[in-house]
Amino acid sequence: MRFRQMDGLRAAAALAVVMIHVSAGQTTDAELVWNQLSRFAVPMFLVLTGFGHAGALAEGKFEPQGWTAVRRRLSRVLPPYFLWSAAYLVLEALCGMPHAHPLFDLLTGGAYVHLYYIFILVQFVLLADFFCIAMQRYPRRLMLCAAAATFGMQLLIACQANGMLMFHAPLSLVRLFFGWTLFYTGGIWLRLHEKWQRCPLCVSVPVWLLSALGVLLTNHMFPSLSASSLRPDLLVYVFATWLMLWTLCSRCRTLPAPVRFIARHSFGLYLAHPMVLRLWNVWTTHHDPVIYLRLPQMYLLGFGGGLAAAVLLSFLPFGTLLGGAHRKKRSRTGDL
Repeated sequence: MRFRQMDGLRAAAALAVVMIHVSAGQTTDAELVWNQLSRFAVPMFLVLTGFGHAGALAEGKFEPQGWTAVRRRLSRVLPPYFLWSAAYLVLEALCGMPHAHPLFDLLTGGAYVHLYYIFILVQFVLLADFFCIAMQRYPRRLMLCAAAATFGMQLLIACQANGMLMFHAPLSLVRLFFGWTLFYTGGIWLRLHEKWQRCPLCVSVPVWLLSALGVLLTNHMFPSLSASSLRPDLLVYVFATWLMLWTLCSRCRTLPAPVRFIARHSFGLYLAHPMVLRLWNVWTTHHDPVIYLRLPQMYLLGFGGGLAAAVLLSFLPFGTLLGGAHRKKRSRTGDL
């Protein structure tokens, strides 16, 4: 069963990812607000993943599929991931900033700033059957364990960011699935329960506003955590944003065509937009005078360039290997 609301959520998450990268490192209050309010993006993608993986479980048709399902899911993700990772590694080397351990970064989501999400996604794809079986048999225990893992990892990351714990890990804690478990299992739980879908907009909007205020207050009180998407306040904010966007999309019998278009090309947009921003940065810093763009201009550049690249990939013969959307088959009705 396909939910039209998922396209709205996916499009919103894709738009928010671009805003995170465009507003990163900015200093004005407005730019910081936009950056923090967009932090739901990566967790939202993982909630969507759990929601999608639980389809058969929700319909009572779940059977562990083992390597068959894993291979099918990874075939959509790994080729674009490795090809784009290699491209970003080459670009950084050409820009005079080669990675010290390129092969390690290629394999662990460290080739560029946004690719860690794919590494986390692969971990959940490998563990999908385990989580679905656990939710089927021990739902409360699973959710408690997921909460413990998520909050425990968030605590470690917060202590490390504030200098309270000094340790060196070969792999960044953010790239491990533990800290993201509650988002993924939360997506499975949402698929198995339907009462929350009847939440009215007059409830979901105030809840979202309160959670957004909590995010901004946390950023003000603990600025060292502003760059992290693994915080307790963001956990509440992500699911509040999910609820609000779902209720908004539920009011439309058919989502607007631009929303469906962005959702369809969201993976390519996610992969390509940092390349556009990086190439712009390289070009403008090597020309005199340097051109500085304001936040709206940078956003239009990143979003427009990334979306154009994603659409172009969908027209290439092997564009799906680079994250392009599958081309829609044209109907032959009337071709007589």
